[in-house]
Amino acid sequence: MINADDIVKKSMNLFTEQIQDSFEKSLEITLPNEYQQVKNIIACGMGGSRFPHYIVKELFKEEINVPYLINDDYNLPGFVDGNTLVILSSYSGTTEEVLTVGKKAYEKKAKIIGISDGGELKDFLSQINAPGYFFNPIFNPSGQPRIGFGYLIGGILGLLLNLKKLNYPKDKIISAINDIKIKEIENEAEQMSKKIFNKYPYYIVSEFLTGVGNAIANQTNETAKSISSFRVIPELNHHLMEGLKNPKETVKTSLFIFFFSKLFSESIQKRFYITKEIVEKNNIETLWHELKGQNKVEQVFELMTFGNFLTMYLSLLYGEDPSTVPYVDYFKKKLKEI
Repeated sequence: MINADDIVKKSMNLFTEQIQDSFEKSLEITLPNEYQQVKNIIACGMGGSRFPHYIVKELFKEEINVPYLINDDYNLPGFVDGNTLVILSSYSGTTEEVLTVGKKAYEKKAKIIGISDGGELKDFLSQINAPGYFFNPIFNPSGQPRIGFGYLIGGILGLLLNLKKLNYPKDKIISAINDIKIKEIENEAEQMSKKIFNKYPYYIVSEFLTGVGNAIANQTNETAKSISSFRVIPELNHHLMEGLKNPKETVKTSLFIFFFSKLFSESIQKRFYITKEIVEKNNIETLWHELKGQNKVEQVFELMTFGNFLTMYLSLLYGEDPSTVPYVDYFKKKLKEI
């Protein structure tokens, strides 16, 4: 009998297949010509369907050629109109916030497209005659969006290239997908999980890794059932360093994990070293993890994979079930009852 841990690990070992499958298939979708004329993009999603957009947005900050905003509540920005592309992202197709803003986007006559495995979102898009990329999550037996988020990553990248809104070579993305070293990354992540156990981790990121920091904090919460934060350099240098002293009990359990890249700009690299020094001056433990990929896409895929396994192994150390989210499910149930 396969237990929950095995199913989660199987999904994580299929992460490359998730990205590749969705990337190739979303590239093949025929989209209306007018979709290529949009002036801005609003990406709507929550949780494991939100952070993939954040990852892509920060990774390709300089290569996405229109404003690209993330919308994570029930309301849309006032500027949304017929020149806006609204991407409705919901792994399950049942996310309340996404379905709500979808209706509002339709009222505003925005261009609409969806990414999902089906559900109510697929029905809505069919009713308004809008296109969508609907994946078959065969490479995510866990069924959890945050563990199958490779489908969202690949789907978003494929759609942006399809729409000619991303100026980046397709071949480089394919090469980065094929270069993910699952087993090597898993071993490193398992070792780090032991150092994070019983600590409050602060994941420190910057530039093109910013979105992945958000993803790992999300997965730490949901997969490991452990509190966490992600912070961004240089922003944290303007306030957080003065908040490292108190309260004393919190400081004792804090652990700063610096995800460092030699591909960062020179100014950011300097800030990483100095920030680490200041954290240690406050008697807070630090870990330093340097990414190995040859370009920024490879490093983002590398860190996404690392975060998957890091949080899974942390969940096992805590004796938690990485395949379930009981309080999220409880919350959704109570929300429907009110």
